[in-house]
Amino acid sequence: MAFILQKMSPLHTACIFEKGYNVLAPRDRANGKSEGRYIGMGWLDKDDIIIWINKIVEKDHDAKIVLHGVSMGGATVMMVTGEKIPSNVVCAIEDCGYTSVFDEFSAQAKNVLHMPSYPIVPMCSVVSKILCKYSFKEASSVKQVKKSSTPTLFIHGANDLYVPTEMVYRNYDAAVCPKEIFVMPEAQHAMSKNQNPDLYWSKVFTFIDDYISK
Repeated sequence: MAFILQKMSPLHTACIFEKGYNVLAPRDRANGKSEGRYIGMGWLDKDDIIIWINKIVEKDHDAKIVLHGVSMGGATVMMVTGEKIPSNVVCAIEDCGYTSVFDEFSAQAKNVLHMPSYPIVPMCSVVSKILCKYSFKEASSVKQVKKSSTPTLFIHGANDLYVPTEMVYRNYDAAVCPKEIFVMPEAQHAMSKNQNPDLYWSKVFTFIDDYISK
């Protein structure tokens, strides 16, 4: 059994490892020592994660793989599930992922920079299309989960302002796969697993157990 983690701390990686899972936690593009000039916001990274999935399956045809990501990692997980992936991926956990890169940058313009998203976000999207080969609207978790058959647990903090909580409901409603949703009371961005660790991991492993055993 293997976990592929995105944007998780060593502490939480250890928590999963202690449950008996093999853990793979690759760095995203342009992060740490990974190659790449531009951060892919999940859209470019989904292709890399699929390569990792295939490498695991090459080594173990019977491998059962769980995807788990937080924030941009959560968006990456959703974007991966919308692609053609081996059935070895038995389920996915996305934690506070955004609906699309366009929506997220628009939210940041409003909530962090206190400025209108137009025209800066559309202009940056054009630049991204030229340099990174993807537009901000193209990089959409909502569009991807509409194509997904991978059972997915959607997690979000109730007080998330960085990736507004309303995004999890839009992702969840769009998903056509077997799905569950859990919104952690009072949790801010990416803090659900810290707000109440016992409850968080209980939700995660209860969800996983339904699919690992099949």
